[in-house]
Amino acid sequence: MISLGFLGFVLGSLYSLRTPVAGLVVLATGFVMVIYTMLAGAGIAARPPFRATKGSTLFTLSLPVTRFRLLAIRAGLGWLEMAGGLGLLCCGMWLLSPVVRATVTGFEMFEYAGTLTACASALYFLSVLLATFLDARWRMVVGYMAFGALWWLSNHTPLPASLDIIRAMNEGSPLIARTMPWTAMGVSLALAAILFFAALKVAQAREY
Repeated sequence: MISLGFLGFVLGSLYSLRTPVAGLVVLATGFVMVIYTMLAGAGIAARPPFRATKGSTLFTLSLPVTRFRLLAIRAGLGWLEMAGGLGLLCCGMWLLSPVVRATVTGFEMFEYAGTLTACASALYFLSVLLATFLDARWRMVVGYMAFGALWWLSNHTPLPASLDIIRAMNEGSPLIARTMPWTAMGVSLALAAILFFAALKVAQAREY
């Protein structure tokens, strides 16, 4: 609900603010930070952030399903919700902002949605990994810290473009650079796969 509320705030502001495209990509990146930490609590030990109950986790793990299936379904559903939220964000930005429609085509906005989803995937599955051994509150705190660290590295160090997923969502995005950051997207997706299998190993090894 918080992520949807922030989405509504971002899109609602487009009615009154003639924000340039560069400003909109910053807002979109901020939305990524909110949505991936909220939805990536779909790990094996995930509980709602403010209603943590150990009993519900034990009941879920007692069901006749493997931990791989449980983790894959929960993480997959959360990822689809994140992708859907980012798609709605980009669609709303294009429909509601005259500035965006005047400078960006619908296909370029579609490319940007794909870029956001791919680059956010590494962050999302980092949070899934954290959810296998951290309480939901701490998972969110560490998730925000990881995002902040990547933002700092992107802006204060000569990080290679192939590793800079924050830049790929901002000035290196299709809306600004007019080209797809394929390498950064590929690195993010590869890292997402590694983090998912790391989460699976933790979930299979843990005693709940």
